[in-house]
Amino acid sequence: MPFPPLLPGPAPERLREAFSRDPLSLLGRVPGVLAVDKPGDGRTSHDVVDQVRRAAGLRRVGHAGTLDPMASGVLLLLLGPATGLFAACQAWTKEYRAHFALGRRTDTRDATGAPLPPSRWAPARALPVPRAEAGAALAAFRGDILQTPPMHSALKRGGRPLHRLARQGMEVPREPRPARVDRLEMPAFDGREGILEMAVGSGFYVRTLVDDWGLALGCGAVMTALRRLSVGPFGLERCISVDG
Repeated sequence: MPFPPLLPGPAPERLREAFSRDPLSLLGRVPGVLAVDKPGDGRTSHDVVDQVRRAAGLRRVGHAGTLDPMASGVLLLLLGPATGLFAACQAWTKEYRAHFALGRRTDTRDATGAPLPPSRWAPARALPVPRAEAGAALAAFRGDILQTPPMHSALKRGGRPLHRLARQGMEVPREPRPARVDRLEMPAFDGREGILEMAVGSGFYVRTLVDDWGLALGCGAVMTALRRLSVGPFGLERCISVDG
C-alpha cells in the first residue's frame, strides 16, 4: 500500500477550527484526514481502517461513512484526535455512480445477495422498459424522501448489527427515515441495465433507492456496482490507493 509521509497537524484545541475553515488543509496530517480509494473487492470499511492503522503506525483511525464491501471509491479516514470530527462530516453531500439491472431483486438489494422469488414481489411487466418511463419514475426519488433501511446494513437493533440478524434468517421492523437526494440522473440505459448518478445526504442507501425504483417500475431492480465519487470537498483525485 503506497502511504504518503504524514505531516504534523494542528494542536487538538485548534483542530476543529481548522477543519471548519478548510477541511482540505488537514489532508495527510496527524491529527487530520486521509482520503483513500477503497477497492470493491469485498473488503469492509473497517478492513481498510485496520490496513491504514498498520501502515501508518497509528492506533486512532476511524472512517466518516461506511462503504459496503462491494462498493469502491472515496472513504474518508480521520486520524488521531481528528476522530472527534465525525459529526462535522455528516452534513457533507456524497456523490455516487451506481450500476443497475432491471428484472430482479435480492435480499441485500444488490448483486451480492440471494435472489428473491417473483412471488415475493410480483413483477408486473416484461423488459425492456422505455427510457422515458424509467426516467420519469426517478422524479419521485428526488428531494426529501423516506427510506426504509435494509436488513443487510450496519444499523443496530438491541446492540446487534442488522446484517448479523439477517444472516440468521431474522427480519425486524424498521421505521422509514428521512433522506435527501439533491441530484439524480440516468446517464446510461438500454431498457434493461444502466447507470444512475446522484448527490445525496448523510445516511443514504443507494441500493435501497435502486430497489424502490425497480418496484415503482413494476419489474424490480438490483444494484450491480457502486462507486463513491466524493465526500464533501474530498473527491477521487485526492485519494490514495490501498490495493494489495
